[in-house]
Amino acid sequence: MYWRKIILFTFIVLLPAVIVGISNFHVFPDSSLSATLMLIVTVGVAGVFTYFSSDATVRIRRYCIAADVLISAILCINLGSHWILAREVSAARQGVEEKHAEEDREDRRRRAETERQLALKQAEADLLKQQMAAINAERRRLAQLPPEQRRSALSGGAVNPKAEANASVAILQHGESMTPEATPAPRLTPEQVREKWWWFLTALAIAECAASVLAGAILAGVWEWDRDHDGVPDQLQNLQQRTSWPQSLDVGK
Repeated sequence: MYWRKIILFTFIVLLPAVIVGISNFHVFPDSSLSATLMLIVTVGVAGVFTYFSSDATVRIRRYCIAADVLISAILCINLGSHWILAREVSAARQGVEEKHAEEDREDRRRRAETERQLALKQAEADLLKQQMAAINAERRRLAQLPPEQRRSALSGGAVNPKAEANASVAILQHGESMTPEATPAPRLTPEQVREKWWWFLTALAIAECAASVLAGAILAGVWEWDRDHDGVPDQLQNLQQRTSWPQSLDVGK
């Protein structure tokens, strides 16, 4: 019967406490030792209740069951909270990695846009240089002709370099203004997630240890052994035996 209790205790108390203890190293890195010792107190008290309850009276056995249920309930809430915290920390860490990847992509886009604008400005400068060279060549050609023949071949299709540059800048500005600005939703960092859960997990750890210590203190004061399992406390049986010895001696005389 005892080995069945040990197996059940291992799965419902010991393993959840181990999971919470491992999580404490991530939630309370500076006070993980104290949190682990508090868990050991909880497991120890619950182990005493479970192991020795069969050798106690019915009243104490019921008290042990109620205390085990209370401790297990708090442990379940603590375990679930640590699991939710681990999921949120994992999601926050993934969000931070995605944010860094998005920032890297944005940097690459900005560099590409800067290079494109530089290339466009270089093309505009080359075009302006070519136009100025053509205009200067035309001026030199016209200067060599008689006044009545000075008619520019570029007059009909001449391009104003300044107007061309202004048009290019206007196109760039229009394209930038049409680009939608995405505002990403704020994401919590793992440190912020731990800070959000810190007070709740601390309260659960204190409640769990306090319930175990208080229940153990009450149990130490009201414990009644019944090792022969006859339903009568052993101390009453011992008292009856001590009081019955003198009477038996008188009867023998």
